[in-house]
Amino acid sequence: MHFLREVLQATLESEGDPVMVYSLLQENLDKLDLNLAQILQAWASHIFSEIEENQVSDIAAIIFNFANQIVQFPLGSRASNLEIAIAAYQTALEVHTCTAFPEQWAGIQNNLGNAYRNRIRGKRGENLEVAIAHYEATLEIYTRTAFPEQWAMIQNNLGTAYWERIQGERGENLEGAIAHYEATLEVYTRAAFPEQWAMTQNNLGSAYLCRIQKERGENLEKAIFAYESALGIYTRAAFPEQWARTQSNLGNAYSDRIRGEREENLERAIAAYEAASKILTRAAFPQDWATTQNNLGNAYRERIQGERGKNLERAIAAYEAALQVRTCIAFPEQWATTQNNLGNAYLYRIQGERGENLERAIAAYQTTLEVYTRAAFPEQWAGIQNNLGNAYLYRIQGERGENLEQAISAYQAALEVRTSETLPLDCLQTGRNLGNLGFEQENWKIAIKGYNNAILAIEQSRYWATSEATKRELIANSLDIYQKMVQACINQQDYAQALLTVERSKSRTLIELLDSAELYPKNATDAQKQRISDLRRQIAIYQQQLAYPSSDTLTPASEKHPNQPSPQTLIRQQLQAANQEFQDLLAEIGDPDFTLTQQVSPQLPNFDRLLDSKTALIEWYLPPNPDSGFYVFLITPTPDNHFPIRVLTFNATDRQTLDQTIQNYRHDNSQPWEEQLQQHLETLSQALHLSHLLSWLSDYQRLILIPHRELHLIPLHALPLAEGENLRLQDLIPLQYAPSCQVFNNLRQRPPLNGETTPFFALQNPTENLSYADLEVEILRRNFHPQQVLKHTEATKANLNQRENRDFLRQATYLHLSCHGEFDEDSPLDSYLRLANEEKLTFQDIFTSLDIPNSRLLVLSACKTGLVKTSSTDDYVGLASAFFYAGTRTVVASLWEADEFATTLLMIRLYQELPYFPSIPTALQAAQRWLQNVSCEAVLGWLQNDLQLSEDALDDCELRLDLYDKNPPFANPVYWAAFTAIGL
Repeated sequence: MHFLREVLQATLESEGDPVMVYSLLQENLDKLDLNLAQILQAWASHIFSEIEENQVSDIAAIIFNFANQIVQFPLGSRASNLEIAIAAYQTALEVHTCTAFPEQWAGIQNNLGNAYRNRIRGKRGENLEVAIAHYEATLEIYTRTAFPEQWAMIQNNLGTAYWERIQGERGENLEGAIAHYEATLEVYTRAAFPEQWAMTQNNLGSAYLCRIQKERGENLEKAIFAYESALGIYTRAAFPEQWARTQSNLGNAYSDRIRGEREENLERAIAAYEAASKILTRAAFPQDWATTQNNLGNAYRERIQGERGKNLERAIAAYEAALQVRTCIAFPEQWATTQNNLGNAYLYRIQGERGENLERAIAAYQTTLEVYTRAAFPEQWAGIQNNLGNAYLYRIQGERGENLEQAISAYQAALEVRTSETLPLDCLQTGRNLGNLGFEQENWKIAIKGYNNAILAIEQSRYWATSEATKRELIANSLDIYQKMVQACINQQDYAQALLTVERSKSRTLIELLDSAELYPKNATDAQKQRISDLRRQIAIYQQQLAYPSSDTLTPASEKHPNQPSPQTLIRQQLQAANQEFQDLLAEIGDPDFTLTQQVSPQLPNFDRLLDSKTALIEWYLPPNPDSGFYVFLITPTPDNHFPIRVLTFNATDRQTLDQTIQNYRHDNSQPWEEQLQQHLETLSQALHLSHLLSWLSDYQRLILIPHRELHLIPLHALPLAEGENLRLQDLIPLQYAPSCQVFNNLRQRPPLNGETTPFFALQNPTENLSYADLEVEILRRNFHPQQVLKHTEATKANLNQRENRDFLRQATYLHLSCHGEFDEDSPLDSYLRLANEEKLTFQDIFTSLDIPNSRLLVLSACKTGLVKTSSTDDYVGLASAFFYAGTRTVVASLWEADEFATTLLMIRLYQELPYFPSIPTALQAAQRWLQNVSCEAVLGWLQNDLQLSEDALDDCELRLDLYDKNPPFANPVYWAAFTAIGL
């Protein structure tokens, strides 16, 4: 207590000069700890209650000034100094409230933001969130109108906080930083505030240097432009220090530059660093000189021109030069950083003996840990542990087994700090390193541990990401991790974990959307829930549009409207507006725990709810590296309701055969495709080893198929059981398709339907050029009541959006869309169903506007409507996924351009079979078997007797039948196999 009074008295008497205060602090370094922070707060609370009100403000001002001085005190524990400063600022805020002392309150809020931004204790991500909150609070007083300079200062601080932010998506954070820096420049103009303008340009350049969104090369060019703009003010003659520092930053930009020759860019970086070092000399600016030497070392370490070995020697020399100033005593943090860089240089050094270089790398890393302790610098400590793991992995000296144990230990230590929740990108790096080590050594337990950490980090990053493109890229760039994790789990005989890993790598966007579709704040009204639903759809489709841009949005704006924003810019603006509207709505509802999306937990569904003892499941997995072959997972329940998972593995030769067979199936133009289909299906059956799979399924009465990647495009149900045999897979066992186990589970969990009525909705031949669509719908509608049919020219978007039709669609059990359709492989969001007047009902329209929560069955009696985009991430994007999001439980759609007459017969028969079968897939397969085997005479008899067609219609059908083979006319799978039942 005595020391506290003494230091506060010194603060009062110093009148802003820290010399007296710093001298006192230096003499009492042992007292600068968390205990002092607690004593200060307790003392202040007591004294504020004892003294006169007019004295309270003076004491608070002294405490505030003390905070400002200790926050910059260079000695003692930096972490403790910041904690004391934070405690002092918070104490001052108890008196200097926003109401009573608005300007002082705003100043304290800003300084608190700075303290939290630099805070060491606590989680870095959370500290930055607190800093941002304090900066934003300041803007309640520091408005642009009333306090333009202070407003600009806060905008600059916010820019820096967002630049450093961990939570949220990195790309969005950098966009926020750029936006705040650009806002700063609205006040800090070159004419009015040249120095501040140059400072902000320098900061803006650093933000562009790190920017993720948009094209990397363009961002680096903007960074270079910003730095060079700053140099327009920061001349060597007028502002030598700032000039030199900006030169150093310019060196960083050229070091990373993409455009132009890499060699030339690195040479420019080296030149910029060397220019900076002429001003930032060791004698005049030792710290800046050392920083420039450190960066120069990094540039030489990556240099292309010259001999690699000599460049690494120059890098080592630069690091060692930096260490002459960056000593452990004077500049411990910078010393540790350069020691780490030196370790990296020795890790890859060419000259000298390899074993000795690795020993020096290890020594440098271990020396770094004298400063980068886990308690004081947990993130840096973990980074060094990761680097040590790399060094021990390659170490030559010592016993190999012990070195590998050291590497494993170092990686595992790093992962104690680099967790998926706090530092996901770092966790991904170290998890991958640990996993790869275990995989290469066939230590499957370690491999699984490492890869599991990496996958958790990917999932956390996806959850934080707001860009759908970024979410997809996170998986696409890490598919090797999923692949190796699957293989490691299989080798460890942990088949459930292997299957879970497959599920975690596929169809992520769809399952996240489906799982979040019914999330609402607990106190939201029905009207607010509807607004949430509408906004959720809008946000999702904007994200999808950015992830899957159409060819139109990729056309440069200058080619269409030179003075207008590009389509993608407009979409981003719409997304930003929708997100803001959603946040405003949440604020109106007042449920702080609610989030727009749900982080999908990594777990397999409960198979005892998903399957019964007579239902088996097959899931394929085609790893991105074909040399790994492919896998088939079999879940074959036992009579006592156990659900063992078996894995069948196929080698690289099997995979090569399968890939070539799929390629031939999709792109064989040697003969008419329909004539080759039967042969392709036989070849596919062999490539998939169907007969071997079936040997596991003899005791089951139903089968769920979960394809992967290109297998979604294959009519697996039509594969023949053996070469030259007419018996096919669906003849042996009824089956159905699903995008993934998780999607299937989501559909199963949807509320049960009301079976009392079966409302029927149809689109009937909107273009009036389908010869049998009218016949199809007119027959189908006979058996349903109530019903709503939009026929011919009535089938427009405007009519679909009429309230009475929207209300009917919400109640409809069966939806039958008999029209033209098209799937766009390159731009799946532009896939569509053709309406009247040449209108298109696109994926986007379905996704954003259609609401069919009571749909049991949605039939797309149109061509190519069951196709999905094939990608290595197996994102299930097609018309079917849009209809699942809209609310249906099952989609029947086609895989190719189906024969019009055969399709009409099949659709009518499907609805006839529905009452006699327990599920839609089994009814569809019964209809397909009927069509496959029915004779021309039987078709005519069925049309005449069962369907009671008119004489004219019957004559027309008879003439049409003359175009087909007679025994039987539709035996070729091209006529009946196109349609698949996806879902329940």
